[in-house]
Amino acid sequence: MFLIYYGNHYQLRVVILTMKILKKYDKNKKSKIVNNWPEHVITLEEKNFNKFIKKYPLSIVDFWASWCIPCKTMAPRLRRLSNIYKGKVAFGRIDTQKNKGIAKNFQIIGIPQLIFFKYGKKVTNITGVKSIGYIKKVIENHLKN
Repeated sequence: MFLIYYGNHYQLRVVILTMKILKKYDKNKKSKIVNNWPEHVITLEEKNFNKFIKKYPLSIVDFWASWCIPCKTMAPRLRRLSNIYKGKVAFGRIDTQKNKGIAKNFQIIGIPQLIFFKYGKKVTNITGVKSIGYIKKVIENHLKN
């Protein structure tokens, strides 16, 4: 936090009070300030999956398998999107073959499948290979809301 001196104590006090009100407002909203956004697409497993999806205002998880050719097509697209939306969206990938319990919980019957989460709550999903442009439209829609 830094303060700017405006010339008299009254203006300085207004700035301090405004900052306190905004801080209190954030606490009342129970909003979470995320300081450490991932720098890349995170590999998820059962041990870190729930923490990952609950931590971020918007996270996207790619459900994939090593034998799935379309899934391999989506990997570079997710890397590109993670660079575009760095600090706004967290991206993760989870192998459905190694993490069958999570795949079963989310009723994954087709892959690749992207599931969008807001603080751990599933808000939408996309199944199949999609273009970067299409995925960007879905992301933008969720960032607005």
